[in-house]
Amino acid sequence: MDITNIKTFFFSPTGTSKKIVQAIAEGKQTSQTISHIDLTYPNHPTDISVGGNELAIIAVPVYAGRIAPLAKKRLQNISGNNSPTILVVLYGNREFEDALIELKDLVTAQAFNVVAACAFIGEHSFSSADMPISPGRPDTNDLKIATEFGAKVMQQLATTQVSQPIDVPGDTPYRDGMKNLPFTPKIDSGLCTQCGECIAACPAGAISLNVEIQILTDSCTFCCACIKACPEECISLTSTPMQEKAVWLNTNCKDQKKPQLFL
Repeated sequence: MDITNIKTFFFSPTGTSKKIVQAIAEGKQTSQTISHIDLTYPNHPTDISVGGNELAIIAVPVYAGRIAPLAKKRLQNISGNNSPTILVVLYGNREFEDALIELKDLVTAQAFNVVAACAFIGEHSFSSADMPISPGRPDTNDLKIATEFGAKVMQQLATTQVSQPIDVPGDTPYRDGMKNLPFTPKIDSGLCTQCGECIAACPAGAISLNVEIQILTDSCTFCCACIKACPEECISLTSTPMQEKAVWLNTNCKDQKKPQLFL
């Protein structure tokens, strides 16, 4: 199969999915060009198609064992032409559960041919200096594994005319995903300089400036991009359920997992 171009698609509020998908693409052959398509923000590209001689690499984060809902919605704007496709899910060192099979079902319905898949670990969105959860992941070794995986997939595609779809772990019906929560990260107005970095970082467009910075409860996805983007460190998870979850993850997910590859 002659792959002339690589298109990556990623939803990456805190940058972990982006790092892995770009590392996989670096396993390309020298003649191939790479186009990176960012689906993270409200002004993301829409109505995109991938040709049959192009390789698609699609990466999304895992929320509660499922695809991040906003990522799923935005992926519905892309379509394939039986294009060979690598799937990537990033999870915070707990489990990825049904996210990979959900992602495969979604893109298969949009005419992508899934020939490889992987699950990598990223620093959890609830991670903090006081409560670290897989800090620094993906690390240098993760990125090396990702690039080598990309090279292996592309070598296989180069030596075959027909790529067979692969099986991935997960169950159907899918597990219940993350529910809308009746609270948001807390902003310390005494420290906030209204610089607008959190507004620009929010994938859901849930943050606005109206006298003070405000986060819309119904739109917040708890990706925590605003927390990580704030230069004054004035946004934090203060609600009891979120703090309890961060403590649980810090306590129970210390053993660092390795990437899982399916080819």
